[in-house]
Amino acid sequence: MQAQKTRKLAVDAMRPVHRNSLSDEIVDQITGLISRGLLKPGDRLPSEKDLCLRFGVGRTTIREALRSLAVMGILDGRVGEGTFVSVDSRKYLEKALQWGLLIDRKSVNDLIETRLMLESQTACAAASRATDADLDEIADALAGMERSLDRPEEYLEHDLRFHLAIARATQNPILFNLLTMTRGYLQTWIGESLAKPSPRKMRVRAESSVWEHEKVLQALRKRKPDEARQAMTEHILSSSLDFQAQVEANPRA
Repeated sequence: MQAQKTRKLAVDAMRPVHRNSLSDEIVDQITGLISRGLLKPGDRLPSEKDLCLRFGVGRTTIREALRSLAVMGILDGRVGEGTFVSVDSRKYLEKALQWGLLIDRKSVNDLIETRLMLESQTACAAASRATDADLDEIADALAGMERSLDRPEEYLEHDLRFHLAIARATQNPILFNLLTMTRGYLQTWIGESLAKPSPRKMRVRAESSVWEHEKVLQALRKRKPDEARQAMTEHILSSSLDFQAQVEANPRA
């Protein structure tokens, strides 16, 4: 019943398109529905006829959009059964976000603003709602960061786990999903902010980041929302300076 209700929300969210490249807008709408969780892996899309009515376009445009999404691995067309959301669609969306960040300078500023607004408030909420198990998970992620200061890839995974664990500790699945959806961005942020030209400088930045994360954890343990918000804000602003510098120096950007 819940699955049918969610699918109906997804279908109802489809709107007629008006841009010159109609198929591109349809692609944007469908990927947006997937990223918001209204369309989930394994869900079947409406028939071509229904999609034509929903989007207000002809079959040629619908087929062009579906073909593009299939090539990208987001949709899976099955002969005689219909078109389904691919099981691996989220992985593609995360990678697309990561690519977009590397080629669009404006995305860098947008990401900094988004993280500042989202994660500072997430830390604030987690300070009053985190369970003991949540705090243990956050502390374990921090310990993993400390153990892997000289191993960037492993460090990145623990760093990301730290932030996702705080989002989970809010007990708000929407907040958690929002942060999870930006996983590709977060991985790029952390990786680029640590991508110093020498191992020594990279370790210095990693050690500084661990200290910033420790301040966040201390505020969470003390159950002080304002202190947690401030500690997370300081961490994001600090890491954003390194991140911006690396993106500026990176020819891919």
